Amino acid sequence: MPYLVASIISIVTAMTILFTRYEADDSTIKAELANMKVMFSMLDGFVNTYVDSGGSLTDINFKELEDSGILLSNSTVTVVTSDDNLSSTLTLPNNEVIWHLIPNKDDSSSYKLLVDIRANSGLMSKAIFSESFSGREFCEKSLFGTFESKRTSYDDTDDFVDNTGTNNDGLFVCVVFK
Repeated sequence: MPYLVASIISIVTAMTILFTRYEADDSTIKAELANMKVMFSMLDGFVNTYVDSGGSLTDINFKELEDSGILLSNSTVTVVTSDDNLSSTLTLPNNEVIWHLIPNKDDSSSYKLLVDIRANSGLMSKAIFSESFSGREFCEKSLFGTFESKRTSYDDTDDFVDNTGTNNDGLFVCVVFK
């Protein structure tokens, strides 16, 4: 009987040590979320500069900001032209997040950011958390915007053509009011 009790105590002690010593490595996701915070703030600053210099939110996109000399010189703007409509995305240096700046057809005093984090393995490792945290903390609290997790694609003529997204697909929209 003493052997059985000692064995149980040893097992419980070992499990306690194992569970209390194990800490998941959250440094990657923490660093990526810190980068997201900076990027949200920086992009909103670009928009503020554009508006303060006389630009309109009704025709805003990254190509327009680039042509106005507002974006960082080492950022990558990709332009896709289809059906005579201009669409552009932005990728910032040393980051895989793709940003899409969209005029809000429903409210000319706001703009939309379609955020694509699918290429960022750090954020996608905890996609549900990354999307909801970014939407809640950076979009809603920092920019006083509206977070939409179901938006997944953008069409220049139809605004958002797909509302079937999930909260872990790596795509979400932030509507920012000015």
